[in-house]
Amino acid sequence: MVWYKFWAKGKDGGKKDASKSVDNQLLEVDFFCHLSYMAAIATSGISRSGLFEYAAKMPYTSASYFKRAVFVAKAFNHDYAEACRIVGQNTQEPDVKAFLLRMSGALSSGEDIVTFLQREADVSSDAYGNQYERRLETLRKWTDAYVALIMTTAIVTIVSVVSMMIGNVTTVFVMGLSSLTIVVTIAGVWLIYHAAPREYKVHSLPMRSKEQNLARNLVRLTIPVVVVVAVLMLVMKIDLGYVMIAVAIFIFPLGLISKIDDGKIDKRDNEIAGLLRSLGGVSQAIGATVNEAMARLDFHSLGSLKEDVNLLYTRILAGIDPRLCWNQFVGETGSEQVNRSVRTFLDGVLLGGEPELVGNSASGFAMKITLLRAKRRLIESGMLWLAVVMHMVLSILVVFVYQVLVSFTALIEDVMPGDAGVESIAATGIPAFGLYGGATTELDLLHFMVIAIVLVLAFANATAIYATSGGHIYKLFFYLTLTLGASGVAVILGPPVVRMMFSGMG
Repeated sequence: MVWYKFWAKGKDGGKKDASKSVDNQLLEVDFFCHLSYMAAIATSGISRSGLFEYAAKMPYTSASYFKRAVFVAKAFNHDYAEACRIVGQNTQEPDVKAFLLRMSGALSSGEDIVTFLQREADVSSDAYGNQYERRLETLRKWTDAYVALIMTTAIVTIVSVVSMMIGNVTTVFVMGLSSLTIVVTIAGVWLIYHAAPREYKVHSLPMRSKEQNLARNLVRLTIPVVVVVAVLMLVMKIDLGYVMIAVAIFIFPLGLISKIDDGKIDKRDNEIAGLLRSLGGVSQAIGATVNEAMARLDFHSLGSLKEDVNLLYTRILAGIDPRLCWNQFVGETGSEQVNRSVRTFLDGVLLGGEPELVGNSASGFAMKITLLRAKRRLIESGMLWLAVVMHMVLSILVVFVYQVLVSFTALIEDVMPGDAGVESIAATGIPAFGLYGGATTELDLLHFMVIAIVLVLAFANATAIYATSGGHIYKLFFYLTLTLGASGVAVILGPPVVRMMFSGMG
């Protein structure tokens, strides 16, 4: 019996935690942050037990491994070197396993734990950066492949619709081809989602930024209103294009607010590293507390954090508990990166660590994440406009070709009206898929499939852009506004434009 696996038992007596799947990508960023945190608080000279207990309290995926080490050490009276060895040998994730075994060796040999943890944090930073960049390269290739995939399937669909005008096709053929287009589109989005790096960008604290609070309240109103308006417009038999535009208009404020908040988070994430590094350096130089060192900072050099830090300093001067002030500051930024960096900095300083070293550890983590996200934004910006323009062109082409087929059918019926015309054309052996009367069912089916393809393209392209960019889920509404609006314009303008083209042929 493996007696030291009792830590894996849940409340129900089963091995709940041991069997629970771990998202490796989220584990990587959590583990990188965890090592930066431990390197920061270790500068305070904290005991081994204190170091592991603080690490086990962190709300990260990787905290479970340190909880196991604490459990083994306390429950079976092992030292932490032996606890790390036991937990490491029974850990499946290779990076965590290797770290725990190395830490076991460092603790048993008497190596300086501060130097060891700082070295491990630097190694983890390089490893995470390399893995992130490899995923970005994969994402870049999949976004290019997605564009080619959508273009190919759309062109095949258009060519097939055109073939209905000159060839004999069946209903099964039309449905099969349209279904294949939809399935391929959804598969492309799924591939982009799994290729994109997964990370935390928006924190889950009770206190949020103004934009996040507004978006959260607005979504409760917007979604029911959109559903009711769309249903009413469809019941009133209003053209589907106007329904799409109405939905796009209603969700636009929600998407715009989330997009603005995302931009502000990017700016705050870019500035937080400099703030923590400056606070640590000034505090170390003048031998004062962090709150006193804040008075020496030039707030004009803080960029997007100027107002937030100024409000933080004002609250501290008013005599409010500094910890509450910092918690409010973190919550109002809305950023998980700010949350983790500030937690690392404050805990390290409050435990007695050297402010400059603690500031460097916290800012090093924040800066690494910021630089990696900047590379991701390059892919997002290219994907955004390419996907929107591509979606607009494809929607127009699909609707245009369908309307050409409808108009050509009406033109033929005008030239050869009635059943006599149909019989005479049929006698020649020319195919008659909706072109020469008596095929309204096929045309209705084709219209349904065209609308289905346009709608699927709208949601798929918006989701693909969001998966590429990451961030708050409400950003999806911003991209949906663009794609649904383009689809609505295509559906509305397609019929009159085609009728205008055929007006001179009547």
